[in-house]
Amino acid sequence: MATPLSAAAFRAGAREAFGVPSAVLGAGYIGFGALALESGFSIWLALLSTATIWALPGQLVLVELHTIGAAVLAIVPAVMLTSARFLPMTMALMPVIRDRHHTRYQLYPAVHLVAMTGWAAAMRRCPELPLPQRLPYFVGFALVNWLACLACTIFGYWVSGSLPPLIKLGLVFLNPVYFILILSGDVRHRLMILALAGGALAGPLIHLWTPSWSVLLGGFVGGTMAYLAHRLIRRHV
Repeated sequence: MATPLSAAAFRAGAREAFGVPSAVLGAGYIGFGALALESGFSIWLALLSTATIWALPGQLVLVELHTIGAAVLAIVPAVMLTSARFLPMTMALMPVIRDRHHTRYQLYPAVHLVAMTGWAAAMRRCPELPLPQRLPYFVGFALVNWLACLACTIFGYWVSGSLPPLIKLGLVFLNPVYFILILSGDVRHRLMILALAGGALAGPLIHLWTPSWSVLLGGFVGGTMAYLAHRLIRRHV
């Protein structure tokens, strides 16, 4: 049951999502909408991918594989692999926002809204809120971002012809830059510093070896290095 406090938390999350978070995400989806049109996607397929996948790396993989005529049985696992990062993110987020009064039918739709921007905001803000207000805050924040991305997909599809190719790609890759900034600005613990450093070191090196697997292996290797380094430091401090 919604309460005045949970409704206020929902509105607070929605207000904080307006502005820079939604603008940066939306800019990336303007670029995606433009690329989708050039790749032969209909507006409805582009919107469906944003509504259901809602992760630019996975959607770019979808567009690229569709363009080269890949089979559905190849596209689905590829998109799933690019979204594997959401599993540990969700496992970290659920203990923070879950309240014993929440049902599965409240949590399952909220899990779909897990994305880097909303996750980072919730991990930063929710520990400061009373437990019953945390899920409403997260849903308010993430829902505004999701709706902004849907609207910007349509806008990008509509203005595709007036955007130079470099602008389209630049808008798409504005998202990773923003993610790095918000994660760097929220560094509070040694493990987070080690994780960022490990990914920054492993990613480019693995890209030189296998560009196709650099994102997945870079995250796995960099994260593993950070974890082992953190355990070693704790043991000797």
